Amino acid sequence: MVPDIDIPALDRKLWWRIIPFALVLYVISILDRVNIGYAALSMNADLGIDPFLFGLVSGIFFVSYVLFEVPSNQILARTGARIWLFRIMVSWGIIAILMAFVRTPLELCILRFLLGAAEAGFAPGLILYLSFWFRKETLAKALCVFFMGIPLAMLIASPVSAFILSHVAWLGMAGWRWLFVLEGLPALVFGCAILVCLPELPETAAWLSARERSWLAAHLEGKRVHDQTPKKIPFRGLAAVSGMFLLCTASALVGMFLTGLLFWLPQIVRSSGLSGSIEQTGFLVMIPYGLSVVVMYAWSRHSDTTGERHIHVAIPFVFAAVFLVAFAFLHGSAGPAFVILSGAIAAGYAAYAPFFALTLDHFPPALRASGTALVNTIASAGSFFGPVIFGLAGGTLSGPLSVLLFFLLGIALFLCAVMLTKEKRVNTPG
Repeated sequence: MVPDIDIPALDRKLWWRIIPFALVLYVISILDRVNIGYAALSMNADLGIDPFLFGLVSGIFFVSYVLFEVPSNQILARTGARIWLFRIMVSWGIIAILMAFVRTPLELCILRFLLGAAEAGFAPGLILYLSFWFRKETLAKALCVFFMGIPLAMLIASPVSAFILSHVAWLGMAGWRWLFVLEGLPALVFGCAILVCLPELPETAAWLSARERSWLAAHLEGKRVHDQTPKKIPFRGLAAVSGMFLLCTASALVGMFLTGLLFWLPQIVRSSGLSGSIEQTGFLVMIPYGLSVVVMYAWSRHSDTTGERHIHVAIPFVFAAVFLVAFAFLHGSAGPAFVILSGAIAAGYAAYAPFFALTLDHFPPALRASGTALVNTIASAGSFFGPVIFGLAGGTLSGPLSVLLFFLLGIALFLCAVMLTKEKRVNTPG
């Protein structure tokens, strides 16, 4: 029998050893993925890129991401996280820097496609990795802080990118080119740091005592995931998982909405008349993402405290739906429309951690790597269409296609919330 240990102390130890580093890695990945939205403020004019082409260039990242994500996660689960995550970060860092030297929209498009291929599997790989270290009782909070990397990246990107665009023009290179160089370098540095800072499994962590390693091995399933993940992608087994269609639908909708805005929000704010300079644009873009950080953390802690997932996904979906439908009636006024859109963004991010905790719960160890990657792949498919549709709408808040898109997304998210509530009732005994 494994001796009793101080579980809260162990949780704190795991938290401070794993989460801050994982959060930094994810912030870097989001930064390199979406900084093209800030570069576009001056890059589009230099390269002759119109709104539709910008949407395509932004979204093509997710085409290759979708193609390679599930196989990438399969490899990570079987070979180990450290080496594979190191490979992912270093390769995408190199490609991110190369984007500074493009001369045509076609070259930019090719590098964006390669960036998606290089980064494929990173997010679901880190999600899977966190499940190797954190129990169900603490997983949503861990995932919450991890997913806070998305709004945190925007909080960092807004002032930093605005400063680079406005003040950095070294060696005769435009500010948007230096943006890609300076924000691509951290991927190379921290990618190499993975080999030093990221232990593979609790069983191999030298900073845990023998009792702690034994206790974690008995309460976590990381080794089982490594041992039981099949060489081939188990499509038949994944299709048979209860609730798979609902998970994929919800992830696609959230990906379309939130990722589309990650790329387009700086240009939307600039074109709406709410800001008069790049610095003011950066400040305004920080508002919805700062709000998202606060809401995400509070809501995910509540989900962990109660141990409930379905309703903690459904309620933010309902709030996002209400905001998006209300947007259809107030889109003519830029100020109120931006406030409502900020509320919808925060509600969408509040659902993130409970949603992926729920996703992990749906899959047995043998299917967890491929299942998590597949759900994230469907989200990436939605993430491709979001920027493209915003591009077709002209990248404005007031365009009829933008209004229609937000309205339909609101209705769809409300229906997902209803289905999640129904699934909870079906799966609850008694």
